[in-house]
Amino acid sequence: MSMSEPSGAERRAHPRMPAARKIYIVDDPRSWKCSLLDVAEKGARLSTAGIKPPPDKFVFVDAGGRRVHLAQVVWRSGAEAGVQFLETQRIGPRAGGAAGALEIARKFTGTLAGGGQG
Repeated sequence: MSMSEPSGAERRAHPRMPAARKIYIVDDPRSWKCSLLDVAEKGARLSTAGIKPPPDKFVFVDAGGRRVHLAQVVWRSGAEAGVQFLETQRIGPRAGGAAGALEIARKFTGTLAGGGQG
């Protein structure tokens, strides 16, 4: 019996959980809203429909999930992108819009090894 699924079945180590909520993509000094479609322990799927696609590496502020992530795009397809979380920290309550997301992202990147995104 083969372990691979020709139908493209889930191959991730951690299951995806639906997460229809807004997040912020931060590419300092800019930040903009994006739709989070689903999330797993080590990554997420974003809808990029109608927005500027994220850069290859960026900070992802998920106020609803109370997390901030350093994320790297691992695939792009049409109006969606898959990202892998490289670093994650918990955050407090709501971000306070795009300006709040930018502030959270700046504090977060200041705590990373090397003090920046890359």
